[in-house]
This record gives sequence, C-alpha cells and structure tokens, in this order.
Amino acid sequence: MGSKNRIAKYIVPIIEERIKEFKPSAYIEPFVGGANIIDKVNHPKKIGSDNNKYLIALLQNLDEIENLPDEVTKEHYVDVRESYKQRDGRYEDWYIGAVGFLSSRNGRFFDGGYVSYCGENSKGEPRSYYDETKRNLLAQRPNLEGISFWNCDYTLYNLEKIKGCIFYCDIPYANVKKYSTSKDFDYDKFWNWAREASKNNVVLVSEQIAPPDWECIWEMEVSRSMKHDRKEAMKATEKLFEYRGE
Repeated sequence: MGSKNRIAKYIVPIIEERIKEFKPSAYIEPFVGGANIIDKVNHPKKIGSDNNKYLIALLQNLDEIENLPDEVTKEHYVDVRESYKQRDGRYEDWYIGAVGFLSSRNGRFFDGGYVSYCGENSKGEPRSYYDETKRNLLAQRPNLEGISFWNCDYTLYNLEKIKGCIFYCDIPYANVKKYSTSKDFDYDKFWNWAREASKNNVVLVSEQIAPPDWECIWEMEVSRSMKHDRKEAMKATEKLFEYRGE
C-alpha cells in the first residue's frame, strides 16, 4: 500500500486536467490498492475497487482503526495469517486486512513476511513499522470519506453501460514481483479491456511498458526500494499511458 504516494503530485494534476476537460460523470479506479491517488483527486463521485476483499473491507471500515491493537506481535500476525489461510472466520475481514497490510513487509498482505521495525528515528530509537503504517492510514482517513469502495475484478465493470467516465488503472507491473492476488495477471486481456473502455471513457494506465497503440504522456525515474529499511533500492521509470488508437 502506498506505492503511488510519492508520485501522486505528478499524476493527480494530469487526471484533474482530464476531469476539467471531459467533465466525467464518475472517476473510477479498478485497482485502487492503497488509495493514494483517489484520495487526492477532486471529483464528487469516486469509485475504487480491488479484487482483494480484505483490502476493500478495511477501506470500508476505517472507523474501526481505533479498535486495532497498539502492537501486532509476530505470534498474533501468524495467528491472523493462519486464520486467513484456513478461512475459519475467527477474525473479521477488515481486521485481517489491517494486520495483513499494516504488518507485512512493503504492505504485501501476508506475502512479504512480518516486519516489526523500520530503522531508527532521529533520536536513534527503533521505529515501529506497524505503528507508522497505522498512523499513516489514520491520517489518510479523512480524504477517503465519500469514496465508494467495491470488491470486484476490473472485468466485472459493464462497459456497455459505463460511459463518460475517467478510469485510472494502476495495474500490476509486468516483469516485477507480483502481489499474491496478481501473480496470474493476464496483460493481453487487460489491454484489450482498456481499449474497449476507451471507446466511451478516458482511460489512463500506470505501467512501465505498454502496447504501441498507447501513448506515454508522462514519465519519471524513481528509486524503488525492495527493503523496508530502504538500504537497497533500484531505479525504475514510472510511466502514464493513454490510448491513442492504431
């Protein structure tokens, strides 16, 4: 969660330029993730969806954050993870989402492993990874009010009926490590869907590569860390694409 937060200040103005020009009836993110773009876009009707039901349950129950524990131990993390795997119903979906995203390395939802600390503060004291991600979500909460969050796959949007909208798609990037819910992502299927959606809507896609009929309208090199302490990072080029046709 939060992978787009660092570059939101570049992407959001482009989206809002399209909103000003096309005056869409709705702004839609079919891959809402950590909601770090949609929470900054100015539009009266915003819809964010994701195929991870635990993420959506968390975003639909942000008023429950105060009920989260002050600390998530490794033992509790493992217990919640096992409950999630067994589907035994011992924990509510929003709580599984909270523990899975806020306590897993790089927010990888029980896929990146438990992490307790993320370096030191200016006083040399250990920083709690869970505490920081929890406080970040609390700070973000006011900006998520009024957004409709849906648990569904992007393919379930009825493109015969959805017209005059703006879609922003932050899809799983090709040729990088995938989240557990996107390991079998079908890129050909997505790009065909996005072309179809572009017939009656504006569709913007974040990726590093795209088919030749999609124009790169913005790009910037960024450092992408794969370690929670950010000591190891690699350079990558973030790009935003828009359909231009053949």
